[in-house]
Amino acid sequence: MSHKNSDIVIAGGGVIGMAVAYFLSRETDASITVIDQRRPGTASWASAGGLWPIGESVGLGCGVIFFKTLSKRRRENPDEPIVLERPHQLPDYFLDFSLKSNAMFPDLWQELRQDGGVDFKLEKTGLKYLLFDEDDINYAKQIADSIPHLSAQLVWHSADDLRHSEPNASPKAIGALEFLRDDQVNPFLLTESYREGARRNGARIIDGTAVTGVGMNGSRVVSVTTDRGETHGCDLLINAGGAWAAELGRMVGLNIPVVPVKGQIVLSERLPKILKGCLSTSDCYMAQKDNGEILIGSTTEHVGFNVDGTLDEIRGLVTGAVKAIPVLRNLHIKRTWAGLRPGTPDEIPILGAVPGLDGYLNACGHFRTGIVASAITGDILSKLVLGRPLPVDLTPFLLERFAGKNIDALIATMTGGHVDHGAEHAPTESMARQAA
Repeated sequence: MSHKNSDIVIAGGGVIGMAVAYFLSRETDASITVIDQRRPGTASWASAGGLWPIGESVGLGCGVIFFKTLSKRRRENPDEPIVLERPHQLPDYFLDFSLKSNAMFPDLWQELRQDGGVDFKLEKTGLKYLLFDEDDINYAKQIADSIPHLSAQLVWHSADDLRHSEPNASPKAIGALEFLRDDQVNPFLLTESYREGARRNGARIIDGTAVTGVGMNGSRVVSVTTDRGETHGCDLLINAGGAWAAELGRMVGLNIPVVPVKGQIVLSERLPKILKGCLSTSDCYMAQKDNGEILIGSTTEHVGFNVDGTLDEIRGLVTGAVKAIPVLRNLHIKRTWAGLRPGTPDEIPILGAVPGLDGYLNACGHFRTGIVASAITGDILSKLVLGRPLPVDLTPFLLERFAGKNIDALIATMTGGHVDHGAEHAPTESMARQAA
C-alpha cells in the first residue's frame, strides 16, 4: 500500500468539489488533492446550467408542479383543507446566499477563462415563467409579493409582450413573469473550468478513484484510503461527495441527511435560435445553449441511485416543452439521460465544520442549486480554511441544524418512505452518531 500526503483532500470532483479546489488553490499554497470516483449520475448531469438564484429560491421547477397538483386537488375536493401558499419557497437567507453567489459569476467568467482556459458560456438570458391559467397567475403573484425588495429584477409580460420577447411561445400562454438576472451557463464546462483552473494552480486530481476509508487519530481526521490501495495523509478532509456524501459521512461516524434525487433530461438536436431566454412552466424548464441544442428538464424522483431513463417521464417533459413552444413538435431528440441531485430534507446545503470532529468540513447537499451556489460555496470553504470573515452567516447551513432529530425519519418524509443507505453501505452502529 502506497502512502501519500496532502494538506487538504477533497472527496468528490463535481461542480462543488472542483469549485472548492479552485478557490482554495488560488488563495493558498497548501497541497490539494481531489479524489473523484466519477460515478454515473453526478448532479451536474441533471442540470440545465441555470444561474437562477430567484427562480430556484422561490419554487419554480418542482415547486410549481407541486402547486399545480394541490390546485387540482382543491378543485376536485373543494372541502379538503389544502394550503396553497408558497410551496417549496426557500428561506430568505438562502435567497441572499444564492444572489451573492450569482453576482460572482461575471468576474469569475473572466477569471476562469484566463486561469483555466475554459469558457463556461455565461449567457444573459433571464428566466421567464410562462403563465397558462389562473393557478399560474396566482403562483406568480405569490412569488412577486414575497420578494418586494427584488421588484426591479421582475418584469410582468402580457400576452402581447410575451409574443414579442418569445415569438415561438404558445399562443395559449397568457403572459409571463420574468426574472431578469436569472441567466445560464454550460454546467459541464463550468465544472471543467473550475477543474482546469485548480489543476493549473497546482491541485492534484485523481480520477476514477473512490475513498473507501477514513483514518482517525481520536476525533481528528488524519488520512483517507482509496480503492487503489493508496493512503493519503491529510490535515483536512472536505466532503463534496454530492449524492454520495452520506457514504463519506458514515466513514467518520456522521449521519448526513443527503439522498439522491433523480432528474431526467432531454436534449434536442441543434436548432436555429428558437428561445431568446430560459423558460419555466408547470411541466418543465427549457434552456437553449449557444450551439443550438435545447435542454429540457427535469423530473424529481426518489428512486435511490437508479439512473435509468423511463419513457413516461421523458414523454412528460417533451409534452410540456411542446405545450410551451409548439414549433418543437417536430424536433429530433439527440439523447436523454439522468443525474442525481444531492437532496436534503430542507433543500438547504450542508456546509462547514462539525462539533467534536476535527480536520473535516462539509460542502454537500446542494440539491438543485449546485451550479449557481458553486461560486459562493468555493469562497466560503476557502475562507473557513484560511480563517477569514465569511460572506454569509453559516449557522443555518451547518449540520448541527439536524441535531437531536431522527435523520431516517426526515429522509423518509422527504422521499415518501424510501430510505436508501446506498448499495455499498448498510447501517452500522457508527451511523448513530449525529451532529450534537
